[in-house]
Amino acid sequence: MAKQPTMDEIMRLGKKDVNAKQMAWIILEIGMFLAAFVFLFPAFLTLINSFKSDAEIVLNPLAWPKSFSLTNYVQAWQEINFPVVVGNTFVITALSTIGIILVSSMAAYILVRTRSKLSWALYFLFVFNMVVPFQTIMIPLNVTASNLNLKSVMGIIPIYIGLGCPLAVFMYHGFIKTIPVQIEESAAIDGASVVTVFFRLVFPLLGPIHATIAILDVLWIWNDFLLPLIILPSRSTLQLAQHIFFGMYRKEMALAMASLVLSASPIVLFYLALQKYIIKGVAAGAIKG
Repeated sequence: MAKQPTMDEIMRLGKKDVNAKQMAWIILEIGMFLAAFVFLFPAFLTLINSFKSDAEIVLNPLAWPKSFSLTNYVQAWQEINFPVVVGNTFVITALSTIGIILVSSMAAYILVRTRSKLSWALYFLFVFNMVVPFQTIMIPLNVTASNLNLKSVMGIIPIYIGLGCPLAVFMYHGFIKTIPVQIEESAAIDGASVVTVFFRLVFPLLGPIHATIAILDVLWIWNDFLLPLIILPSRSTLQLAQHIFFGMYRKEMALAMASLVLSASPIVLFYLALQKYIIKGVAAGAIKG
């Protein structure tokens, strides 16, 4: 007959398990700290170098600035015409994001509630566009934009809406399937139209997905460089305006660093204010769907 472990032996085994779990958590936390340091280090370098002169950056880009002067920021503000380009970027980002949310949510709602082969075919067509590389449609898109006179600040907005809809429809589609259809049927019996049911009942329930899509699309559109480069005139947005500091006869790192901090500050603040919704919204749209 096997010998039963004593109470002291059980306590020692339990303590060993607790110690092993604590050690595993410590190792995990150290690894996460190192990963965060690796990702944040370039941003830290950009910030400290924005206060230096070009000579200081060349001599030692890792050193602390000798003095914290806002001269670089003032000159960068003036040279890129910051109020104008940030206004253009804000208009493009805000209107494109609102358009993506409205169009995608309505499209996903109809695709979910219309149970037919056509609706499923259209849904998979949306999903398929998520894996199409932008580079493959870049030249045809540029030609089409020229033919339709869309090569302007307002003209690029419908292009962004079209490019942003596939992912948004995918996320909305998964979340809307979790909303009980009985709620909508009760409203329809009371005489509510499809538009009223959607905007008064369904649309408010999509709050987590709204926030997630808003964050993802704002980060994408605000920081996008390639599409404005092929569609808009030079120096129309913040990202295109950075080119002024790099050319055949000019390379001013200090002003470029200050300009990058100026352009990134609004979007970083926006992200920090709403970042808690990212995991919540993605989980609700992907796992539940």
